[in-house]
Order: sequence, then C-alpha cells, then structure tokens
Amino acid sequence: MSLIDSTYFVYDINLPAGTYSELANVIARYEPEILKRLLGYELYKDMVANPSDARWVAFISGVEYTVDYDGRDQIIKWNGLINNDKISLIAYYVYYWYLRNQASITNNVGEIKPSQENSFNAESVAKAMNAYTRLIDLYGCAGQSELIPSAYNFLNENEDTYPEWVFKSLGKVNSHDL
Repeated sequence: MSLIDSTYFVYDINLPAGTYSELANVIARYEPEILKRLLGYELYKDMVANPSDARWVAFISGVEYTVDYDGRDQIIKWNGLINNDKISLIAYYVYYWYLRNQASITNNVGEIKPSQENSFNAESVAKAMNAYTRLIDLYGCAGQSELIPSAYNFLNENEDTYPEWVFKSLGKVNSHDL
C-alpha cells in the first residue's frame, strides 16, 4: 500500500517521462522507511493496519488544529501525507533518494556517470539539497516554530491521540554527503 504515486512528482521534484516504470518500486522502498522513522515502528504498523481510523485519516489526509501561541489561539492547517496540492514529505524523501541513486551507475569497475551525445550531465546536488531541505520543513523537528505545519508539530500537538509516537530526527546532509 503506497500513499503517494507518480502524480506527486511535479513542480520542484519533477521527474522526466519514462522514469515512472521504476518509480513505483522506489516509492515502495522509501515510503515505509520515512514513515517508520517519523512515527516509530509500532505506530507505523498501526497506521498501515488501520488507515481508516479517525486518527489516521487526520494524519494522512490533513486537518486543521489549534495551538496557543503568545496567549492567542492560532489555527494551523496540517496538509497531511496526501493532499490535492500534491505536496508530501514522502514524495520529497523518495525524490531525494531517487536522485542520489541515479547520480551514478554501478558496474564491475566501480561507479560511472553516463554521458550522452550533444549534451553533458549537470550535477543534481542542488535539486537533491532543495528536496531534502523541503523534506525537513514538512517532517519537522524539535525547536521548530509551532506555527509551521509539519508532521512533528502536528503529532506533538496531538500527543494524546498518538501516545505510541517515537520521533527520530532526520538530521542534516550536505552536498559532500557528510
């Protein structure tokens, strides 16, 4: 069961035509990985087993919730993991790893970069870093402003609904892969 599909790979994470035949396999590999990291294994397992439960509908499809900010209620719109805007932390994670995995081809003498006639390969580092930065915004982290509609902020604000939640930070990467 995949939550996202090829329609999420538009705008800043656009993939060229023809890559979609393998995209379903890439989604199937990386979607569970990011969700287990975000939710913890126990909560992830419950989400997969009970996606129509109210708590999962809110998390997956998005919902408005209220936070107290400087003594005033602020409405926050958590867009969910799937939405009509086609913006999902899952898609950014999949795209990041897709680019990383396509950066070179493994053969029996090591890693190579293919070349094409009348063109040259451009570095994908900037796109990968942009995708990862956007992923971190949507995934969230401790210390992030509670007004930012991230998964972390949504789950943290609704900790009574998700008591099994175990958060693991994504950390940072850079163009040197450090």
